[in-house]
Amino acid sequence: MSKILIIDDNKDFLEMMESFLIEEGYEVKTLSDPNRTEAYMDEFKPSLMIIDVFMPERSGFNIIEDFSKKGIYQDIPKIFLTGLDDDIEKMTAKGIGVNEYITKPVMPSELSKVIGDILNPPVDVA
Repeated sequence: MSKILIIDDNKDFLEMMESFLIEEGYEVKTLSDPNRTEAYMDEFKPSLMIIDVFMPERSGFNIIEDFSKKGIYQDIPKIFLTGLDDDIEKMTAKGIGVNEYITKPVMPSELSKVIGDILNPPVDVA
C-alpha cells in the first residue's frame, strides 16, 4: 500500500484530504506543522508527499530546499497543492524537483489521477 504524507497548515483541508485518500486506498498521515516534516519522513517513510506552498514559519519551497541541501528524500515524489496560481512559482517548483504543481481548489478525480500517474506510471508497450 502506498503511503502519502500531506503537509498543510489548514487542519480542515488536511481532514478532507485524509478521508478522500484513505477511501482511494492509500495509507495517509497528515502534518500541520511543517517544522516537523523530517521527523515524520523518518517515521512514516512515505511513497509520496503533498505539500502546501505557503505555511507559517516554513514554506513548501523551504522544505524541499532543505531536503536538497541535506541530500535526503530526493527520490520521493512531491506534489505542491496550493492556492497560488503563478507561472514563476510553478517553474521554480519544477526546478527544485517538485513533480506536480496543482492549484486549489482541485477536483478529487484530478488529484487522484495525478497521484496514480506518479505512483504507477503508465507502461509504454511499444
